[in-house]
Amino acid sequence: MIEAIGLKVLAGIAVALLFSLAIFIHELGHFLAAKWFGLQIDAFAIGFGPAIWKRTINGVEYKLGSIPFGGYVALPQLDPSGMEKIQGEQGEKAETKSEEPPQQERVLPDIAPWKRIVVAIAGPFGNFILAILLAVIISWAPSARIRIVDTRVGVVLEKTAAWEAGLRPADRIVAVNGEKVDTWMEMMVENVLSGNAGKATFTIERAGKTLTMDIPFAKHEVMGIQMLEGVYSESPSMVGGLMPGFPAEKAGLQSGDQLLSVAGVPAWGASHFRELIKKNGLADVDIGVRRGKELMTFRLTPQFDGEEKRPLLGIRFTEDDAKPWMMYRSPVDQLKWDALSVFRVLRALVSPKQKGERAAVANSLGGPAMIVIHLYQTVKGGMMDALGFLRMICINLAILNLLPLPVLDGGHVMFAAYEIITRRKPHPKVVSTLVTIFASILISLMIFLLCRDIFREYQLSQLRHTFEEKAEKK
Repeated sequence: MIEAIGLKVLAGIAVALLFSLAIFIHELGHFLAAKWFGLQIDAFAIGFGPAIWKRTINGVEYKLGSIPFGGYVALPQLDPSGMEKIQGEQGEKAETKSEEPPQQERVLPDIAPWKRIVVAIAGPFGNFILAILLAVIISWAPSARIRIVDTRVGVVLEKTAAWEAGLRPADRIVAVNGEKVDTWMEMMVENVLSGNAGKATFTIERAGKTLTMDIPFAKHEVMGIQMLEGVYSESPSMVGGLMPGFPAEKAGLQSGDQLLSVAGVPAWGASHFRELIKKNGLADVDIGVRRGKELMTFRLTPQFDGEEKRPLLGIRFTEDDAKPWMMYRSPVDQLKWDALSVFRVLRALVSPKQKGERAAVANSLGGPAMIVIHLYQTVKGGMMDALGFLRMICINLAILNLLPLPVLDGGHVMFAAYEIITRRKPHPKVVSTLVTIFASILISLMIFLLCRDIFREYQLSQLRHTFEEKAEKK
């Protein structure tokens, strides 16, 4: 019990450090660029809200906020009041000013717009650099569990909508509603982005032929997203253990063997392998096996099991724990996939022709709480998986911060670009109004997502608890 609590505490500390690392690198990029150009720097903060630690060094206030979901570098020459609006420090400063004698207002030199652009993009650039570093580390780590989850179907449960529509194991899904998909994760994303249509058109490859079928969706009872019910991806049929006295053990199979085929028919995963054995019945059957680099064939006679009421070989399979953000050993391929995933979601949000996609994205978006929850669960599974998740977060932070919206880094780039093109500054009142509006929207959105994430996680935990209780009774 004490050991389990200790592991949870360590996982929590790891999450805080990893999440803060992504924020720190982003703000460090702004800080170093501002230092390079000689800008006035008032503060360097990780987190928002009341400070739990702060210290002023050489005129710069360094602090840790009590709310660890962000950070900022206060640069009055770049953003005179934007951070005050987010931090809510205006009232605090007003109280301080009422107690102290009035001071002369600072007059700071203007900064060339191209320098403001460099300082603005330095934060996202820092996240890109960290993402590249993490991708390289993962590519070099032998312990990193990397596997592309193909769109070949491993299991289709009978009496489900997919089965009735004609989907079968070994089918390869190549497109959803005309959108090409190469991985199982991409297929799931397109399912979610299909809007509220309740179904999608799937393009299938089967034995060299191309088929098209409309398959109805089921809705996740908590998340509200669309998904294919009873359809699972293929996974390596890896032997995790052998049941004593059963045919597999007697024939000489070993833990770690990969089962490739049954009677010459390729097995597209553990469930598909079981289905092939079931269809074979009790007749002798050849099992294709890969052991290391060696290909082998074993002839086995299945044994009928009274409890399971089906033929068994006595094989226990290892669970497939492939993560969607751990698909490529090549850093270039993995970073490309991370970036394209973000752009696909953004396209769904801004495309005027895809109202259903826009609503689906809004329903499935997660906020800081969901990121922290997923990161915590990933850290418990393995540090390499956690570093991969952090890499994906860094790419998301970099791209989203470059969107041309006031308060974000892309907003500063937009205002500076306007000045370069028109050779005049945007009106201060216009800038202040836009910053205020978007800051209010951003804060409201974060609060909404935070509450929704916490509520959904509570519902999911209740479902897991109910499932575990039913499993124990059985």
